[in-house]
Amino acid sequence: MSRHELEQRDKAIAEGQLEIAIGWDRPLNTYFVQVLDPTYDEEDARFEVLWRGNRFGEILSSDEAIAMIAPWAIIPADLRAALIADHDTAA
Repeated sequence: MSRHELEQRDKAIAEGQLEIAIGWDRPLNTYFVQVLDPTYDEEDARFEVLWRGNRFGEILSSDEAIAMIAPWAIIPADLRAALIADHDTAA
């Protein structure tokens, strides 16, 4: 499993508190994306802003995963290549 923490795009949203991650989950054979707002309790529905890739084979394309997280995160230029390498290395 790989995990890349990303910087929040708009610091005004949630006062810059969002936790943003993207990566490859080998056991689930999927990329995953997470946008969490830790200003809320984990049981609060508002805690999970976005969480996809938690089912087998849900996100098979690095580009799809990046597109899902792009509204919240600054996307590093080398992220796509890193995600593909994570996938290929884990295979």
